[in-house]
Amino acid sequence: MTQKAKTFCRNCGALCSMEVGIERGKLTSVVADGSVSPYGAYMCIKGQASIDFHNGAENRLLKSRKRSASGDYVDIETEDALAEIALQLRGLIAEHGPRSVAVYHGTGAYRSVLGTQLEKSFVSAIGTPNFFSTMTIDQSAKWVTSGRMGLMASGKPAFADVDLGVIVGNNPVVSHQTYPFGPGESGSPGRSFALAKRRSCKIIVIDPRNNETARYADLLIQPLPGQDAAIFAAIAHILLRDGTFNKVFCDRFVGQIDELRDAVEPFTPELAAARADVPVAQIELAAKWIGEAKRPFVGSGSGPSMSAHSNLNDHMIEVVNALVGGYRRAGDLVRNPGTLNPRKFVETAIAPTRTWERGVKCRTADIGPLFGEFPSALLPAEIQTPGPDKIRALIVFGGNPAMGLGDPERAIPAFEELDLLVVLDSRMNETAELADYIIAASQPFERHDISMPGDGLYPEAFVQYAPPVVDKPGDVIDDWAFFWGVAAYMKLPLTLKYWTYGLNFDDIKEGLPLDMTAPPDPEEMIRFLCKRSRVPFDVIKANPSGVRPDIEPQFVQAAPEDNGARLALCPTDIAAELEMVLNETVDNRFAYQLTSRRILEAMNSAYRDGSRSRKKYPVNWAYMNPDDMIKEGVVDGDNIEIESEAGKIQALVKGEDRLRSGVISMTHMFGRMRGEASPLQQAGSFTGRLTSLQQYLEPINFMPRFSGVPVNIRRQ
Repeated sequence: MTQKAKTFCRNCGALCSMEVGIERGKLTSVVADGSVSPYGAYMCIKGQASIDFHNGAENRLLKSRKRSASGDYVDIETEDALAEIALQLRGLIAEHGPRSVAVYHGTGAYRSVLGTQLEKSFVSAIGTPNFFSTMTIDQSAKWVTSGRMGLMASGKPAFADVDLGVIVGNNPVVSHQTYPFGPGESGSPGRSFALAKRRSCKIIVIDPRNNETARYADLLIQPLPGQDAAIFAAIAHILLRDGTFNKVFCDRFVGQIDELRDAVEPFTPELAAARADVPVAQIELAAKWIGEAKRPFVGSGSGPSMSAHSNLNDHMIEVVNALVGGYRRAGDLVRNPGTLNPRKFVETAIAPTRTWERGVKCRTADIGPLFGEFPSALLPAEIQTPGPDKIRALIVFGGNPAMGLGDPERAIPAFEELDLLVVLDSRMNETAELADYIIAASQPFERHDISMPGDGLYPEAFVQYAPPVVDKPGDVIDDWAFFWGVAAYMKLPLTLKYWTYGLNFDDIKEGLPLDMTAPPDPEEMIRFLCKRSRVPFDVIKANPSGVRPDIEPQFVQAAPEDNGARLALCPTDIAAELEMVLNETVDNRFAYQLTSRRILEAMNSAYRDGSRSRKKYPVNWAYMNPDDMIKEGVVDGDNIEIESEAGKIQALVKGEDRLRSGVISMTHMFGRMRGEASPLQQAGSFTGRLTSLQQYLEPINFMPRFSGVPVNIRRQ
């Protein structure tokens, strides 16, 4: 007999509610559960892939492994591995200090609630500042923007209240990445855009590709990659030229208007159009609509954050949003004031923090932490540069940084140089293949979780608890139990806290000290995280499909007084970067730019080897505009060489008329990091070989260029 259980997906921030079928302790089916979820009944294909993976697809790890003296991997009891890891960490810390240890937080860790909280406690207990994550090789330009500009405490508007959404370098119908970085709803994004169209909300999509989200667009602009800063400087130019910016909002909350006006004066729509190779009329029309909107939301995805001038791109996009007051305002309804972490919203500006200019710095660059993290692109240098405090041990939690960093000729030797590399994962990924220990981790359906990562992101207040629905197979361990177990062997104290981004873990006063002699009860830890919840934990637990709390309507409050803080639209470094962009010349050595694209079937390197993914993507195709293919004399399926300044790869070409000319589009994290085998032999092509970790790094976050990479091609 098939049993049914309620749970939720943990592949992305949507946390879609699900109902799974179970027979004899095995997951056999999954459907979306729309009975309570604010997204309704929605689940993308990765929900099914997570069931397949739980059942053994992609060679899921069921036992931990250790590298032997011969270099081969042998199985090891997980408890024995924890003891050995703890012993080595204690030795390294005793000899070299706490900075000899670092932790990397990967994509697979973000929705592991207890794992994330105890990871933070573990790092604090050791006393190391060396915390890295995928964010600083993804969209950390948005962190840099908030650090340089400041932010509005009232937050961005809910998509249901928006009358104009501007989506730059993002494809949320595929990526499910929306709020708070851009308009839309992460769960059932297509439905949210369709509903927006019905209420006459206008949509502008700016992307080199006529992507899946663009079918909802009223205006599609397809620029050359890397020109977002110029385009949005031109839109700011038009708003200031025509006086269509929100003067009331700007007078109250915005600073440096005059400096901005001077900086963007040269960025005429004609100049930006020429740079981006788009019609001037499109830039003028976009600026007109943005200036006319009553409730605009101008936001972006990973495209601007991964291409040239990424920090400036995101800053200028937010400048335009600020000029038109694209935030919730006093008196606005707050549709989701938080359930687990109730919040009040006030219409006031929070001054720039520039945290990277103070505090503990990286050894190899004069840069401090950004939202509590060091730039991941500096990780190889922090490992390899001789001297005190060099990183000698790295714990990787749910990530694949050896591949994710790109530039394997730089990244791989760094990982190989470590005295100790531990990977906590359920896949034998490329980083695991370099590790000393691989700890087989449990999967979401086998552990306790609560919807804490989505608490402020749902379109309406909602909470869901997900206890295990099946037992853990083999000798796998929960993520939190790894950190607790190693800490116990090291005799380190751990304290469970309610930590979220923007908080300093050590500054959080309230916590639950854990007994380090007996493993804590995960349900009791979840109960502690619900301490401030609008809905008591027992009520949440009794409603397995989730709870939408009955909340008295909450509204944005007016600030009782002017705190003097203003959004800094044009600090001196932004003015300098704009001038640099203005004076740059076209690099005529390269005929194309390679952009990164996301696919629905995979999440970075997760699920790329699943049966559905491989059926559709036996390789990661090099998509080209058909006219460019004719010019190059290539047809579908031809093998081409793609060469950048940093390296070269082979790829199989495929025509796509939705892609503008001059651009090649490929997804990432496919293929082998090294070697010259054909794309079919290595199941893809590793675009990270076209990226440099030493050239063209952005200031502050040291972001590499993963998109808009200048390349040439040659038929093989």
